[in-house]
Amino acid sequence: MTPTIRNLIRSLAAALLLAAGIFCAQPAQAATSYESDGCTSSGNNYCFVLYYNSVGSTTNSGQGSCYISNRSVPDHYGYSPNGATLVRLVFHYGMLPGTCTTDSGDGTPLKNNAASIANAECGVYNRVYWGSGYQSISQAIYGSCGGYGGMAQNLVPELKNNNASHKRY
Repeated sequence: MTPTIRNLIRSLAAALLLAAGIFCAQPAQAATSYESDGCTSSGNNYCFVLYYNSVGSTTNSGQGSCYISNRSVPDHYGYSPNGATLVRLVFHYGMLPGTCTTDSGDGTPLKNNAASIANAECGVYNRVYWGSGYQSISQAIYGSCGGYGGMAQNLVPELKNNNASHKRY
């Protein structure tokens, strides 16, 4: 074999290895984090709450894990703050004193899984929507200026476990 043919074979082999590496490379994976607290209120005293479970028949307070916020959320699935990270919205327990205390629903995605709501924001309505982007049927709850006990309400049947966004106004 001549040196020219040998060099040509080596060049072709190198090109094939490079091409195989390009076509077999795994796609980049976005980092995923989980958020259950979207509230900036000190001690989460003045927030809107979505509960995983329905309101207790004798307690009138939310049950199970919860998601808390004091901002509008156009998609309960989550969001990407920079295109490289995905933030998934989930329920978590232990978020508020006296409520959100059981682990029922802990880690469950927020979208289409809330059964009841409470609003402790002063003078602010929060409205839960069936669709993402604040679309379709909805239910509003007015704020109570702190304190979650005794003020939670079940979502109407059309929204219970069918909720995709909420808006603060």
